[in-house]
Formats: sequence, structure tokens, C-alpha cells
Amino acid sequence: MKEKTQKNITNQNENTRKFSDCYLQTVNPWAISAKLIKDNPDMPTRVAKAMTFSIISNEYTRLVIDEEHKEQQQNTDLICNINEISGENK
Repeated sequence: MKEKTQKNITNQNENTRKFSDCYLQTVNPWAISAKLIKDNPDMPTRVAKAMTFSIISNEYTRLVIDEEHKEQQQNTDLICNINEISGENK
């Protein structure tokens, strides 16, 4: 009888996935809401849910801005290095 082996199949997009996208896919809003309600028992559930989504969107926005800033900085550094090598900075 042949043994079945599981192959790890990764697509190219998975390797270049940004952390902000991973964060958004893995964050658990119900756990955050539960923690808020546990810490503040008189907080209405609706308020806890609204705060949870605000926290998640704030963190996601911060991560995206940081990633874009790093990407822009890398592009700028690359352009500066090319200019220095070619002597265009004179």
C-alpha cells in the first residue's frame, strides 16, 4: 500500500504577504470584546464591540502606515545608492 505524504504548497503571494494583512486575518475580535467586558463589567456589550473594532482598525492602520513608510524608505535608499554609484549627485 502506498503511503500518502502531505506536500507543503505555498503560492507566491503567501511569501510576500504583509504583516498587516496577517494581523487582520488572525485577530480575534470576540476575545478583545470579552476582555473589555471582563475588565469593565458595567460596560454595555454594544460599546465593547464598538471599542473592539476601533482598536482593531487603529492597529491595522498603524501597521499599514509603517509598512508603506518602510517601503518608501527602501525605494528612496535604492534611488540614492543608484545615484551615488552613477555619479549623479555632483
